[in-house]
Amino acid sequence: MNVVEQLPSNAQQIQFSLLRLKNWPDLPQLPAEEVVDLARVCALLSLRATAGVIIARILDLPKERVQQVLLQLHAMDCLNLQSQPAATTAAQSEAASAANDSVAPPENSFITKIWQRLAAKN
Repeated sequence: MNVVEQLPSNAQQIQFSLLRLKNWPDLPQLPAEEVVDLARVCALLSLRATAGVIIARILDLPKERVQQVLLQLHAMDCLNLQSQPAATTAAQSEAASAANDSVAPPENSFITKIWQRLAAKN
């Protein structure tokens, strides 16, 4: 049985959502051994929204410890969970890229002028 199957649905939701810190927990009220890991996770999530599954890799912490911290933060209502949108199909991706490729900026646009100056310097 893999780790994801053992987690409650709340933990799975946290693990596979885009997480952002809503507010910092009251760190002085927490046990001293939990503060360091909790503060590291909070610092990361306060800077940028991050998927729960990659926090352990970014902070070089054990996955189980990160999961405990995330559940604790969620219980304290410190996390903002943004569900990931469903994966787009290949046809949708191709249609979007084709639409983006067909739109060319005007020749006298600001971006085009900057690009031409940069290309001329090389």
